[in-house]
Amino acid sequence: MSAEQGTRPLAALAIDIDGTLIDSRKQIMPFTRSEIHRVVEEYGAHVILITARGPQSTAVIEERLGLRTSYATFGGSLVWAREQDGGFLPLSEIPLLDADVTRIVSTALDYDVHVGLYTRDVWYVSSLDYWGLREARNTAVWPQVVDLDDVVRNDSLDPVYKIMFRGEQGPLATLAEALAVTPGDTYSHHIKHVLEIISSKAVKLPALAALTAHLGIGLDQVIAFGDTAADLEMLENVGVGVLMGNASHSLTVGEGVERTLSNDEDGIGVALRKYFPSSAPFRP
Repeated sequence: MSAEQGTRPLAALAIDIDGTLIDSRKQIMPFTRSEIHRVVEEYGAHVILITARGPQSTAVIEERLGLRTSYATFGGSLVWAREQDGGFLPLSEIPLLDADVTRIVSTALDYDVHVGLYTRDVWYVSSLDYWGLREARNTAVWPQVVDLDDVVRNDSLDPVYKIMFRGEQGPLATLAEALAVTPGDTYSHHIKHVLEIISSKAVKLPALAALTAHLGIGLDQVIAFGDTAADLEMLENVGVGVLMGNASHSLTVGEGVERTLSNDEDGIGVALRKYFPSSAPFRP
């Protein structure tokens, strides 16, 4: 069986997590989950989770989804292809430069924001304040509290793949402006109460391209789902790019990107039913 888009069948699902795969309660809606399973079983599609989350938190979502998937985590900084034996083959790992980490953290210490540093295996925070507890609850990962100034000054961390700031909109926006003056080799994504920073070489589209090349399929054979500006380049360069209905209407998207229902309305599930037809009952 095949799902047709243009001249080649769709063969992979690239799915962002927050605001896309999971709903506002941080759960995967049952119909969306069942449709992803159906597309894998009936059409043999590959599933790629492509997210700003780290690998530990992505593994939690993968377990809830109930399928083996490939990962592009930390916004594309860690790209791991799932092997037939269940293990992972690392395709690329792109940490932030040490100089950028030092500069960014040193600057942020002058602002009233929560600071988090993500290595491959550990999430370090400046404190277990409201924002730290909120992120822990959202991601199902518990952080380690450290003196970030001391850690950075003494260069005692493993490579850092993502820096995340959380806080009230005013201080966070002011910090984002300060960091933008000397961005270094970084990519920043800022929405409301969150500012995330990764390497400029580690965004989603190149990560997805690396995974599809490994799988032996083209980007034109991918249906991709996302909800923020960090997803737009990916959505605009695949076979079918789908923007969630809960995404900001202020986003400027390419003509080929379509909008589905929200993450609270089985947006992924109904789009999959559209592009991967089925005679099974439609029961969202």
